[in-house]
Amino acid sequence: MNQCYLPAGSSISELNFSVTNEIDKVYLFDSKVKKQIEIILGETYLLPEVLEAFKSFSEALAPLVNPSLEFDEGQLKVKDMNDKFDIYDNYFEVSRVNDMRSGQFIQQYLDTSAEIIDEFQYTSMSRGEIAYILKGWEAANAIILKDKNPDSNFKLEQVDRSSVPGKNEDRALYRWKLAHHGFAVFMITSAYCFQKATELIENGGDEDAIVDWLDKGAHLFRATTACMEFGNSFTATIYRTIIRPDMSKANEEANLPNGFSGTQNLEYVEWRSRKKRLLDLVKAKKAEGTIGQRVLDMVEMFRAFYLEDMHIHSIIAGRMVGMEKSLLQAGFIKPGTKPVKITAADVLRSMAAMRDKETSFLVH
Repeated sequence: MNQCYLPAGSSISELNFSVTNEIDKVYLFDSKVKKQIEIILGETYLLPEVLEAFKSFSEALAPLVNPSLEFDEGQLKVKDMNDKFDIYDNYFEVSRVNDMRSGQFIQQYLDTSAEIIDEFQYTSMSRGEIAYILKGWEAANAIILKDKNPDSNFKLEQVDRSSVPGKNEDRALYRWKLAHHGFAVFMITSAYCFQKATELIENGGDEDAIVDWLDKGAHLFRATTACMEFGNSFTATIYRTIIRPDMSKANEEANLPNGFSGTQNLEYVEWRSRKKRLLDLVKAKKAEGTIGQRVLDMVEMFRAFYLEDMHIHSIIAGRMVGMEKSLLQAGFIKPGTKPVKITAADVLRSMAAMRDKETSFLVH
């Protein structure tokens, strides 16, 4: 498992994506992604052909994995194990970088993406979910490559790959944590898009640009949902006997009063604040009648992804956890108290209803 390096504040707003030698790598990556989108979305789905396509996809991008990242003195943040975000990062093998530079972020993005691509061919993911990840990469690549002039003849140098675990239990943990790295990168870029769209709406910006930022932000968010599917691409038995106990152990070692939850995921918390600001603004503008229909249509597309995300999360919880509680729920249950009958999936279904209520102004 490669260490994942992410911005200390979970924000790329300060990154200007200035021209670096990583831009040529992104251009090559983007050309391969577009080819895979053509295969996944434009051809009859013949499993042997798709697997062969993923194999060649993986081999072409293998040199992007396990890069050499150099950091200045003081750039790497020291973890505070009394901080809930640092506890979460520590478990998922994430290090935070102060004043993260464009090239550093791009190289991490490429590393994580190439690792996921390599693992695709061994999962049970559906074509549709893989397509959403590909569309997420397409959106992120477009942001990075905007107004750049990369070298179209750039060739990757072959490098030694870090070995992927062969043992079943270790492979499951690898896939579980790698999915969270992909989730983080997509969340950061989705939040960036929503922030840009919000600023343009506030300042009466160009409608085409607003629609474009919203489209990218929505697809990048939907890619985080697909990462959940990727990370859970194993049996419920593996989850219950390997993943859940591993998280529980980490939780106990950190002396947390309650179990892991999304509130300890810095990327999700930061993205949620930008999403709320966007929806609050759009709701107010809609009530005033001062927002265009194309913008509303694009926000409604995000709403569809937003609701679907929680429903998929509920299905995964039902499949993996069944009648059990989430780690967060279990942490609140004290010895001798009346057992709680609500399952992890029940909680997520109630959260889906809250999201429906939050965005109902778009359809009424």
